[in-house]
Amino acid sequence: MTYDRSVGVSRYTGAITHHIGADIDAERQGLAVDLETARLVDAKYQVTGVGPTVDGRNGGGDLYYTDGEVWILRLVVACRKREGPAVVIASPQATEIKDQIWHAIAGALGK
Repeated sequence: MTYDRSVGVSRYTGAITHHIGADIDAERQGLAVDLETARLVDAKYQVTGVGPTVDGRNGGGDLYYTDGEVWILRLVVACRKREGPAVVIASPQATEIKDQIWHAIAGALGK
């Protein structure tokens, strides 16, 4: 998921395309917070995705960066709002360690 920040021309093809915001994780986090604030998340957990990317480019040539992890949000049944916060299912230890390293590197790079 990405934030569509504008419409423009692809750096690679010259075709009309959309341009994205670089911080992929911020958009993922924003959606998760919105769903949790609406009390529609029953449980959440993280699985290993493609891994960290510091200077990626999408098909239109836009720069992006991400920790590369995937958050799974299990939604409530039949839109029945949850009373308390969502249950957080622990991530595998390797994922937790990788997250800590990513956040240290991203912070050092100002991302």
